[in-house]
Amino acid sequence: MTVNAAAQHVHLHITLGTEILVEISDLNLRTKGTLIGMENSSYLIIKLSNHDLIGNFRSDAVKESPVIIRYLYKGSVYGFKSSILNIISVPSKLFFITYPTKIEGVNVRTSPRYECILPAHAKLNENLVETVIVDISRQGCRCVIKTNAVDNVAALYESIDINRQIEVKIQLPSIEDKISVKGAVRNINKDEDRVVFGILFDEIKAEAQKRLDSFIALIADIGH
Repeated sequence: MTVNAAAQHVHLHITLGTEILVEISDLNLRTKGTLIGMENSSYLIIKLSNHDLIGNFRSDAVKESPVIIRYLYKGSVYGFKSSILNIISVPSKLFFITYPTKIEGVNVRTSPRYECILPAHAKLNENLVETVIVDISRQGCRCVIKTNAVDNVAALYESIDINRQIEVKIQLPSIEDKISVKGAVRNINKDEDRVVFGILFDEIKAEAQKRLDSFIALIADIGH
């Protein structure tokens, strides 16, 4: 395989387990996948969901079509053009795609996010699952769930998906009752011992927003 020399100088802002949107340009198709591997400056490996149907997966039309890759990393949306090097359907649906020569990014955060450690519960399929919020802003937060504390990890993976609506009950310091926020999952990273997912808030009651703002103001002052 010939490696494009320009690709060697591109820093790819991405981690294994990142959820990825794959657009198959000529066929006007979009499908979701997960980055499971890469060879720097050579290729990336994207695993598609076994439940994701995109027609004839190994057809020449799919293999020969250019693709556009988009993903979210630390509050910014990144994208690049690529092409398919190879397709594997067994034991999993895998795309091997060319390493990008150019990355474009857009910052999607409009308010600062602060690191924290807040106990919380996420409501997943009517079940409350223990989680920890590791950073937060007025617009969203990032949650971590330890998989060793979950009875059914497969069910956990199925219940967290991009754009899925999730309610999170957050325990703020010096407040007896948890505040409740709702939002949509915007990014997910999964590995063997934890699931990390980011939420963009879209529903917060006025009193909960007031308490959240007070907490953010407090940690913002400490940070400075």
